[in-house]
Amino acid sequence: MHTHYGRWHAARPVRKLGRLAAWAGAGCLAVFLAACGSQPRGEGNYLLDDLDAQRNLPDADWDALKSKLPPVPTAGDVLPVEPLARTEHFRFGVDPRSIEIAPGLIVRYTLRAVSDMGAENISYESVRCGTREWRTVALYRPGSGWQRAQNDEWRDLVPGTVQHVLRNGVFCSGGGPAGAKAEDLAYRLRHWERYADGLAGRSLQ
Repeated sequence: MHTHYGRWHAARPVRKLGRLAAWAGAGCLAVFLAACGSQPRGEGNYLLDDLDAQRNLPDADWDALKSKLPPVPTAGDVLPVEPLARTEHFRFGVDPRSIEIAPGLIVRYTLRAVSDMGAENISYESVRCGTREWRTVALYRPGSGWQRAQNDEWRDLVPGTVQHVLRNGVFCSGGGPAGAKAEDLAYRLRHWERYADGLAGRSLQ
């Protein structure tokens, strides 16, 4: 009986120490969390804050972009994509090699448009996911290469256009780019009908 009591009595401090260690650990954790909470928020740690911070960042200017314009695509380089408005008498394609995710929640790409009469137009464009706008950065002129677009201001997306499909159905999701890498967006472009299918009959969102 004495031996049993001795074992039980000796075990009490161990359990007590265990409880104290648990309390101390919880206290340290609380202090640690409080300390973390007092630190300034690091860039890239809070998705919604990042979206708000980048929503209106300016696009790169012409001097920064003209030195890294993508190659001019041929018919075999582009992946087809169609506007929802069938009144446009053009066939469209986007060069997946040209897709770039840029600061400001911006996606850039080269668009090739060929009219029913065979006229070809090639443009390098930016679409801003956060504010649902787009702009023409450069136009290709045969014999002259890429030229800065005269009307390169941001414009609202028009429902049914190919830019509307690219922004709402392919390149953007939830106010930001729909992928972390250009390859992710190129995959969505290859399967654009799957991603843009829900746009039919819907207004601009």
